Amino acid sequence: MLRERAGGPTYRAMAGRTRYSTSALSQAAAGDQLPSLALVLAYAEALEADAEEWEERWRQAHRAVERSRQDGEAVPPYRGLARYQPGDRDLFFGRDNLVGALLDLVREHRFAAVVGPSGSGKSSLLRAGLIPRLQQAGADAGPAVIRILTPGARPARSHTAALTPQDAERDTWVIVDQFEELFTLCHDSGERDRFLDLLLTARRPASRLRVVVVLRGDFYGHCAAHRELADAVSRAGLLVGPMDPAELREVITGPAAAVGLSVEHALTARIVDEVTGRPGALPLLSHALLETWRHRRGRTLTMTAYEEAGGVHGALTATAEQAYAELSPAQARIARRVLLRLITPGQGTADTRRPAAHTELDTEAGASGPGQEVTAVVELLAAARLITVNDDTVELAHEALIDGWPRLRDWIEEDRERLREQHRLTEDARAWEELGRDPGALYRGTRLSRAEELFAAGAAGAADEEDEGEGDDELTRSERAFLTAALTARAAERTVATRTTRRFRALTTALSALLVLALAAGLLAWQQSRSSEQERAKATARSLVTVADGLRSSDPRTATLLDLAAWRIAPLTETRSALLGALFQPERSTFTDPDMGEDTMRYLTDHGRTLLSTANGRTVLRDVTGQRPPVQVQLPKDTAVSEVSPDARTLYLAGPRGEQLWDLDSGRAAADPRILRKAVMLDFDADGHSYLLGTPRTATRPGTVQLRRLGEEKARFEVSAPGDGSLAAVGDAGRLMAVCFSDGSLRVWDTERRARIRGPWERAAQERACGVGLHPLRFSPDGKLLAVVSHTGVWVWDLPRARLRTDLESAGDTGFADVGFTPDGAFLATADDQDLAVWRLTSPPVRVFRRPLAGEVVRGLEWDPGPGWTLRVLVGATVRSYDLSAALTPRWLTSPADSAVLSPDGTTLATVDRSAGATRWTLRSTRTGAVRWTRTAPAARDALPPPAFSPDGRAVAISEPPSASGSGRQRITVWDAEEGKARASAHIPATEGGVPVSLALGSGGRTLVVTVAARHGSLVEVWKLGSGRLRMTDTVPGFRGAALALRPDGRLLAGSGDQYARLPSGPVTGRALGEGREVNVLAFGSDGTRLAAGDSSGRVTLWDGDLGHPVGVVAGTSTTVLPGSPEAVTALAFSPDGRTLAVGGRLGTLQLWDVASRQFLAALPTPGEEIQSLAFGRDGDTVYASSRHVPLQSYPIDPERAVIGICARLGSTGLSRAAWKAYLPDIPYRKVCGEGPGGPRNRYPLSRTAQDAGRAPGGG
Repeated sequence: MLRERAGGPTYRAMAGRTRYSTSALSQAAAGDQLPSLALVLAYAEALEADAEEWEERWRQAHRAVERSRQDGEAVPPYRGLARYQPGDRDLFFGRDNLVGALLDLVREHRFAAVVGPSGSGKSSLLRAGLIPRLQQAGADAGPAVIRILTPGARPARSHTAALTPQDAERDTWVIVDQFEELFTLCHDSGERDRFLDLLLTARRPASRLRVVVVLRGDFYGHCAAHRELADAVSRAGLLVGPMDPAELREVITGPAAAVGLSVEHALTARIVDEVTGRPGALPLLSHALLETWRHRRGRTLTMTAYEEAGGVHGALTATAEQAYAELSPAQARIARRVLLRLITPGQGTADTRRPAAHTELDTEAGASGPGQEVTAVVELLAAARLITVNDDTVELAHEALIDGWPRLRDWIEEDRERLREQHRLTEDARAWEELGRDPGALYRGTRLSRAEELFAAGAAGAADEEDEGEGDDELTRSERAFLTAALTARAAERTVATRTTRRFRALTTALSALLVLALAAGLLAWQQSRSSEQERAKATARSLVTVADGLRSSDPRTATLLDLAAWRIAPLTETRSALLGALFQPERSTFTDPDMGEDTMRYLTDHGRTLLSTANGRTVLRDVTGQRPPVQVQLPKDTAVSEVSPDARTLYLAGPRGEQLWDLDSGRAAADPRILRKAVMLDFDADGHSYLLGTPRTATRPGTVQLRRLGEEKARFEVSAPGDGSLAAVGDAGRLMAVCFSDGSLRVWDTERRARIRGPWERAAQERACGVGLHPLRFSPDGKLLAVVSHTGVWVWDLPRARLRTDLESAGDTGFADVGFTPDGAFLATADDQDLAVWRLTSPPVRVFRRPLAGEVVRGLEWDPGPGWTLRVLVGATVRSYDLSAALTPRWLTSPADSAVLSPDGTTLATVDRSAGATRWTLRSTRTGAVRWTRTAPAARDALPPPAFSPDGRAVAISEPPSASGSGRQRITVWDAEEGKARASAHIPATEGGVPVSLALGSGGRTLVVTVAARHGSLVEVWKLGSGRLRMTDTVPGFRGAALALRPDGRLLAGSGDQYARLPSGPVTGRALGEGREVNVLAFGSDGTRLAAGDSSGRVTLWDGDLGHPVGVVAGTSTTVLPGSPEAVTALAFSPDGRTLAVGGRLGTLQLWDVASRQFLAALPTPGEEIQSLAFGRDGDTVYASSRHVPLQSYPIDPERAVIGICARLGSTGLSRAAWKAYLPDIPYRKVCGEGPGGPRNRYPLSRTAQDAGRAPGGG
């Protein structure tokens, strides 16, 4: 800063030298707004700076501010060097005839090519001309989806997914822009051929793929190298030539007129004269018009503004030179390097632009991207619209810059040969990095010598970069590392060769040693090659996981198969996480309506099995399960569907002659049209046979609500309405009727008894708006519950008991859009603008399932009454199916256990129940559920501490209430967990006046630690078991914490009060086990080398076994996005090998984490209530969880069992050959299912670490 260079005087001292206050001077330096020129000059004068220099700086800033202010007032009607986009269709003029010809061409041919010189407007023609016309096509002719891509350096690898047709009846359109990149950037002929094979599949009518490629004319001859490509281009090609004068006038005046501007006639004539007959001049024209617009006066583009901008021939140069002049000398050097990186020198063809990654532009780029200096230069060039910046890449705004800016042209000519070699070096360095820096990919021989000659400074700079801090500013870190490695390898080879020659000449007996050396070198090369294969397999597997994640919501079946394939290719932590995620994911399938028209109305009916779509007089019924073909139905002329019965057999139609009910089976009216003449349809019953009508009140008669049956002329039940009954529901096969009237009242009737059912819902409806959403009122299938949706939530009323069962509040902004009961009425699904959720209808309610909707609008929500628990949701044009069997467990206990604890080895479950005047302890086998033994005592008045198991699970300690022993003191007994025999017992000494609050058992049950709540605070007692007796041997004064964790060797005790103690007697040491957060639960690993501490924020801190230092933090349940306070951790468990950590939360979240990498592995479905205890099975292949209402939950997590389970669920052998080739073109096809137990093993070369990860039950 200027002030720092002047020695940093205070603003008070500066104010003394000027007539401005300290606040005015400080605000001028703050940069919030442009200060006045007088203030800037005074600031410079106070610091003895050059006044003329700072006046010029102020004027540059002033011009920039004015230009920014002017640009901000209106959107420019011209795009300059940038291509027109589909959203610019209203500004795209002059190509109507060419767009029409192109539209005819692409409709006739499935593969077409648009060819023209650079700057002829090819890209804009497709984006702003063709794409909008395709999107305007009707539902039958329009594309399913339009994808735009550029080939890049690895087109087959990058774009396989984009060239896979969308699962729809209509074609997927792919537009390949800058097709010449296939010849300029892709140097691998095999990669090029695979990409062309993918493109040319579009020529097959059954491919459901259409392709349009955009090619520069000077690369047209390159197509001849591929026979089928040459044939396709020659048969279906459109040549884009220069515009005629009339078209040019449209280009000039049309965009201006579209935004209310005019162009001088003389200016139009001059531009047309300058551009006519010049192929490739459109970018220069567009840029000149954009700059003219910026120099405009008022609302007219004038000749004066055009000349100020520099005209067609000078505007681009003026803009580029102005931007370059504003750079400092250091920034100018960076700009030259950046711009040259964005150009590929032609070899017999014109130079072309090339996209470059952000990290490629900065010679000092780190892993996170380019440095600040390069970023600043890139932003300045982008602000001048000379380059465009995307998320991953940077490229020239247009190739017109190459010929239109003389300075850039001179740079290219000066460094043409060096640029060619540098680009080759960039690609080879990237390949070397991707191969794990395989020495076999390094330069050798003349190739290395040539690179050394051109980039010797880069190699030298790299060699001493550590000392000097910088190398050749033309090379990136990766390039310098590659070149340095090659030079180092050559030096090593020369040294070895020299030494070998010397030894050969001196000692002929060294021949055998030389042979051994050669064999060792060969073995090393083989190992390096094998390692390279392993790294490629790992990279492919990780890439598959990423692709699968992207397909999870749109195509869950394919995503699951890709997860299976990824695990088979490389058993890594990431692929294990994906495999377990696929096993437990509730998403099962999606079905997308092929009719994608904007006017299409859709109805999810028949318990979610049928999607009815109607538009433009065409109505189609589609089976979303794919078991039946679609059926198109014929409706009466000029009618439209307004409502559909739940069984998808009856439609409520509206038309010019009035409303009518239409029976789809018979193709006739389902009711006398006269019945509907003065009535409004309110609702269908779930069976589709009954329906409600509402008649509005008039001046002479009140309104009514009528219950009717299809085919019957007389209403079965009718009541007068206090207002217009616009919201209603009928349930239980027409026996029940609920109506929400306009005055806010809610009334329920028993139509069979013809009686009104009164209850608190009538009063409650006045308090909160009654009935909103798709189904404002819904009965449960058995008619016992009524859901009433309001603007803020939903009430669920228990009609037989006349009470509120539960009240759910919406976290969204608009309330619940729809709700739906499960077939048994035990759960309710809800959807708002935030979440899709399922609730157990207990008091309080328990959320058992949640999926974020990210602003998506739910149009239907239905439960399938078939086997399992399948929820189907209509979102937009897609029906998503969720299998929620694991979460909607039927094992929910109506009388919950006081506590449920699992043994650390996962073999035993201990529950404590207080009911019927007694306290009962029960131990069960987790594998079979069989009761091992029970213990009963008189009922405890207060809650008892949960039982505590020894680390091996063979002993358990329980605390009995005072009345059980008859002594007035609480007794603690250590039992044999398998046989139910008491090993020893003892009473808490009465003198302490305390009660046990927590227990912990050491190895073999020989050490018992009891936390006692005594009169004067808590006390920790240490008891020893021996000779059938329990003896208190020590106490640990000052130890706090209700939650305890005893290391398996019994020598260290950790507590939730942020303390630990060496046993038997201390000392007590304070340690922030949760790093400042409240600790709720602690758990040691089975070998005692790790401690996990779960806290109230949801995080888990990992410590070494001696609690000397933390070794990491696991995000845990803090990652669950829920309203209110964070979800605290309530249970923890390590797998037997210590590699996997299970984390349970207060709201029922259950997660698996990889301990070494702290990576998330999987979220397991639970009943939704607090997890009280967790354990792994002895082999680590099963996770057990317990909660009060569902004491035992088990989850298989062995990868091979997961593969078997997924394959059984899919009923498939895996990916088809076509899909395998699309996603895995470089790996031979294999079945991932159906080849023995779990499918193929070790099919690809893996490192021992990866194989160990695959075999280890808890490994990752």
